[in-house]
Amino acid sequence: MKGHEIKLGDTLSYLIEREGYSRNRRPILDALGISPAALSQYTRDQSRPSLQNLVALAAFFNVTLDYLVYGEPTGTAVDHGPLARYVEHALNDIQAKASRHSDLVARLGRLLAEGIDATATRLETSAGAGLVLDDEIQRLERHCVHADIMPLNLAFNVISMDDGDAAPGQFLQVVAENLGKGCTYRFLLPGRPGEHTDVVNRFESLLSKRIGRDYVRQNCVFRRTDQPVLAGAAIYRLDLEGLNAQEPMLYEQFSSYVDEEGRLGYVVRPNNESNADMLVSRAQLGRVEEAFETLWAGAGRL
Repeated sequence: MKGHEIKLGDTLSYLIEREGYSRNRRPILDALGISPAALSQYTRDQSRPSLQNLVALAAFFNVTLDYLVYGEPTGTAVDHGPLARYVEHALNDIQAKASRHSDLVARLGRLLAEGIDATATRLETSAGAGLVLDDEIQRLERHCVHADIMPLNLAFNVISMDDGDAAPGQFLQVVAENLGKGCTYRFLLPGRPGEHTDVVNRFESLLSKRIGRDYVRQNCVFRRTDQPVLAGAAIYRLDLEGLNAQEPMLYEQFSSYVDEEGRLGYVVRPNNESNADMLVSRAQLGRVEEAFETLWAGAGRL
């Protein structure tokens, strides 16, 4: 192979065929940790291997770098000038990529820091310690296995239209998905007989269209209490394993408010100006649940 210029791709193709890897290049790919496309580009001289991959190829085929690059057998006198230029080119390429990578990492770091600062500022102004935002409640509720909810109304689930029709509220889809998974709901509504009948019928109708009436009848119950209620409340029994696996940051954020039975409770805000509800401490969860059970036991039909 002396007397004319030998390309790396020619030598590499020759070695692949000589060593019997023409039909199965997997051992080469595994040894170098590269893709089939990358190896194909090497054999066609469409791209140069990095210095690390060049050395790995020489070791894999048990040849020298001189032979791999120039097709010269071991011991043949070779002008090392071109090889030195090849190595220099490879090193320069590595340094350029490393520099670009460092710049990218620095930019990403700044963007992440700015994003974290902005998010922290927003949370500080919107919801402090002991509070839970609406979107956080939705994410938590997706991991419910049972929910006891005493709302002052069903506005978060059903939007009553002026023409008598109804549109889904922001929590309706979550309730529908949970009912379909077997999560059970008990809604306890304060008010006079018949006060909530229409909105509950609309709620059930919207749920039935999404998952079927059987799931709604089996897993969702509504009652009404005559007792005066100053604020709404809810108690979730959560699938903590699923919550921790799918939303570890959310789990960490609220774990101090979840008791050993997987219960988490919150008091529904009595106004529309706030966007956060108040969490119930672990020590008070039992009392809230006991109060709900007492009201539920004495509650009647809608």
